[in-house]
Amino acid sequence: MAFEESLYLHGLNLLPQFGPARLGILAKRFGNFSEAYNASEENLVTAGIDPQITKCFLELRAKTHLEQEQEKLRQADIKLLTFRDKNYPKLLLQIPKFPPLLYYRGALPDPEELCLAVVGTRNITNYGRVIIPQLVEPLVDCGCVIVSGMAFGVDGAAHQVAVKKGRRTVAVLGGGLDEKSLYPKHHAFLAQQIIGTGGTLFSEYPMGTPNFKQNFVARNRIISGMSLATIIIECDLKSGTLITAKHALDQNRQVYAVPGPIYSPQSLGPNNLIKMGAKPITEANDVLQDLNLKSLPEQQSVQTTLGDSKEESILLKIINHDPVIINELIKESGLDAAAALSALTFLEMKGKVKNLGGQQYVLSR
Repeated sequence: MAFEESLYLHGLNLLPQFGPARLGILAKRFGNFSEAYNASEENLVTAGIDPQITKCFLELRAKTHLEQEQEKLRQADIKLLTFRDKNYPKLLLQIPKFPPLLYYRGALPDPEELCLAVVGTRNITNYGRVIIPQLVEPLVDCGCVIVSGMAFGVDGAAHQVAVKKGRRTVAVLGGGLDEKSLYPKHHAFLAQQIIGTGGTLFSEYPMGTPNFKQNFVARNRIISGMSLATIIIECDLKSGTLITAKHALDQNRQVYAVPGPIYSPQSLGPNNLIKMGAKPITEANDVLQDLNLKSLPEQQSVQTTLGDSKEESILLKIINHDPVIINELIKESGLDAAAALSALTFLEMKGKVKNLGGQQYVLSR
């Protein structure tokens, strides 16, 4: 029986040892996922998979029935999104070890949607409870999609602001999306609200996967990776929130931190991030202006393609919302390297294009 390519990738993903790196190897070495799933022991080893891991997979494959897996996913209303699908989040594709497969419940994401991560402590204070609505409401009103981890405290409060406004929000979880695995259990209703307001629950883990501690560390890279920037609201110096901030920095994304009382343990994290170079924010407008998002709805619908010079106009006709490297821009524009770099510098200063790092450029939103 032939299945969708995503189901074969799911079959591969059932083996915990097949993380993003090894799945990436299989994606490159085989023509498609069905070929990788059905490969012989010799071909898997030749592709670069460790012999012991190959044996583990073959044992798992022998007792796995993809038609049953398909039915279990259907009954749990869990869908599959691969990195080759057009709706896979564009920004997430840019990070190291992006998840080749995402399980999701809720709405199919718009790959171009502008996401902002809002994360923080589980032990939220009254200060944090006051800050979150004041900060998040204007962001969702401007069309930003709030991404967080649906944990207690800051994460849940950020999702709830979006839900109350009837706006889409995205929760990335560290375990399976089925009801039995959903964590935390007390946020099962919030999960339904997120789905009910057009939002999405994401996980890179198959249903039935427990919420192991190491899973949360891994999922934090997805929260920051699919977001243009990460906002830190309250956390102590040992909080996992700081791991999300580190991921964001490693991914060349902006990190914002809300300063707090110097004697509050839950303000030590963001205050320290600010001392290390994170941008302090006290209101949503700080984020909107810094990311050039003040007129987000209008900018998304009408993008100017006119520059202030011939070189700028040429480049603006080539650059869009898909990252393009400098060498490709030079080749397509016909400009020499010096002229292209000069024009790009001016376009970036004017907020018309954004440098994503690694010599990649996109239109500013």
